[in-house]
Amino acid sequence: MPDLLDETARDAMFPQVKMLSLTAELGRIYAQDESEKANILAIDAIKQSFNASAAALFYINGSMVFRMCIAGTDFPITLPEPRWREYVETHEASTVVSRFEDWSIPGMNTALPSWISVCLYRSGDEGGYVFLGKAAGTWTNQDAVAFASMRDAIAPIVEVRHERSVEEQKRKSAEKLLASNENRLRSLFEGSRDMIYSADAGDIITEVNNAALTLLGYEQKSDLTGRPFSDFVMNPADRDFFLKKLVSHGYVDDFELMLLTKDGRPLFCLETASTLKTDSGTILETQGIIKDISARIADEQKLWKMNLELTEANLKLQKTQMLMVQHEKLASIGQLAAGIAHEINNPLGFLTSNFGMLEKHFGRIRQAWAEGSSGGTPTVPISDNDAKLAKAFSETEVLFNESRDGFQRIVTIVSNLKNFSRVDRTGDFGDFDLNAGIESTLVVANNEVKYVADVHKELGQIPLIRASGGELNQVILNIIVNAAQALSTPARTDKGLIELSTTMEDDQVLLKIHDNGPGIPESILNRVFDPFFTTKAPGKGTGLGLSISYDIIVNKHGGSLWVESDAMHGTTFFISLPVSGPPLQQPAEASPGIS
Repeated sequence: MPDLLDETARDAMFPQVKMLSLTAELGRIYAQDESEKANILAIDAIKQSFNASAAALFYINGSMVFRMCIAGTDFPITLPEPRWREYVETHEASTVVSRFEDWSIPGMNTALPSWISVCLYRSGDEGGYVFLGKAAGTWTNQDAVAFASMRDAIAPIVEVRHERSVEEQKRKSAEKLLASNENRLRSLFEGSRDMIYSADAGDIITEVNNAALTLLGYEQKSDLTGRPFSDFVMNPADRDFFLKKLVSHGYVDDFELMLLTKDGRPLFCLETASTLKTDSGTILETQGIIKDISARIADEQKLWKMNLELTEANLKLQKTQMLMVQHEKLASIGQLAAGIAHEINNPLGFLTSNFGMLEKHFGRIRQAWAEGSSGGTPTVPISDNDAKLAKAFSETEVLFNESRDGFQRIVTIVSNLKNFSRVDRTGDFGDFDLNAGIESTLVVANNEVKYVADVHKELGQIPLIRASGGELNQVILNIIVNAAQALSTPARTDKGLIELSTTMEDDQVLLKIHDNGPGIPESILNRVFDPFFTTKAPGKGTGLGLSISYDIIVNKHGGSLWVESDAMHGTTFFISLPVSGPPLQQPAEASPGIS
């Protein structure tokens, strides 16, 4: 740096003039250079102006780095904060100018005997300080006044420069942070696998991310922006409802909607959105995130389907199990009936034979008596013994007739028991006399029916049908027993009526079983054939009787089973069966229906 004045002239000037020259020089330095290099030039000028042996400037830059500029060097030196404060605060006085002895600038091994320092500015814990040292002599009061004058002149410049540096550094840090946040948000926006969009107050799309293109099947963002969001919604009414909720609450969480892709494929989605509003509450922008849950919905549908299939399979398994139990019960009943019929047949056989022989012998005795008796004449009256014997013969004839009728009734019952016992051969199809099956089933059900109902039959002329007789007997028994139970609940003063009729209708045989009971409520009429549905008290019924009956008639025999009922006329079950039997491959129905 060129000399401002030669030494002889400088010594003769007043300190004020010297400080004015220094102040001008420092102002020029700081005006031309805003970097930290200006501080080195400034400390060089101060050292030369005060003819110091050493000079140093301590300050904190805008980046909050603790620095020291030593006169005669080219670059600022960075110090650790504790060390920087140790040098500065140790020799900082309460007055503007501080003087002290035997001190050295950090990094300089030789201590100088006389030092003077001044604080240029202070901002909180921050500040700027100038240290000047002499190798010989001391700093005079005049030097201290000049030092203070210099400080007063340049302190505002240095302080403003420092504040500008701090503000500039804050601005750069803020810009850097803003840029970093913007990049991070942009990366988050574009890197999201969910669709992110923004729309204006009219719900016109203003921006979308790349995931929106992938989701909806478009190639460019311009294909989406500028268009109403409702263009991509399957049901625009859903979007209207969504916007109303958004206006009302300011946000919407997990709103279910269906979007349409470019090729018309529907997507199940969840949308979460919020609004940006003015202070007056006017919506400026809608921001939303849309998540595609189509795969999840598909998985749930598969799971639901599997659960339904498992439930259906379980119901079928239970139904089959109960059907087998019912078949086993009916088979047991059939075997029991067959056993009883067999046991009755044996004594019935010799009783009938003996009765026949007894009747013949009695006839011979009566004939012999008739031949030996006078029979009475006007001259020879019948004796008392003959009269008594005649009366005994007459009464015995009545007993024979009644016994003969009783034996015939026993034979009929045994025959019906044998006929019903075919239930243990369920599944075997052959020629079956439905009327005979009804007769035999009524015998088995007689104990359930005789106390609560009279039975009226109108069995028409019908052909034999190809069927599983045992299973049809089971169906008829189920319906008759149900009718008897309906007639007994609630209790009534008179007997009810069960009517059975058979007729031919085209190639079908139609059986009607009617009772004049209370009827089936309309609310449950369409459920009577459902598995496990029952109106009976717990433990009184399984709810499988009519379901099994439906399966036997419809699925196994290719026929029809339906019911009509009302409280005024009672209940009628209709069974329609093809004479030729079921088709070779009869498709099973998933669930029974009501005609």
